[in-house]
Amino acid sequence: MKWRELTFKVIGGALIVALLAWFAYANSDQSVDIKLGLFTLRGISLPVLVYGSVVLGMLLMIAVGLRNDVRTRQALDRYDKIAADVLQDIDDPGREKEEVLEETGEVP
Repeated sequence: MKWRELTFKVIGGALIVALLAWFAYANSDQSVDIKLGLFTLRGISLPVLVYGSVVLGMLLMIAVGLRNDVRTRQALDRYDKIAADVLQDIDDPGREKEEVLEETGEVP
């Protein structure tokens, strides 16, 4: 990473942290009530609610996307194995098609 890119990233990160700190300071005296159906949480600080919601949303997106990420990784692993078998087949043309399919787990 170049020095200029690093400088821009550090300045950008510091600016975001400064804006978040300003928001928290400007709204520190604000409190809200949250109705959750069966019960109500009273007097929750607005910055705590906003930042907590952002963190909870990020964790939820990680949990939801994790299953698809695992599926994608498994598919890529299968394709890598098939590609390796195809390359081996190019190097060794005497192998039978059924033998290759048995090794990859594919059913003809």
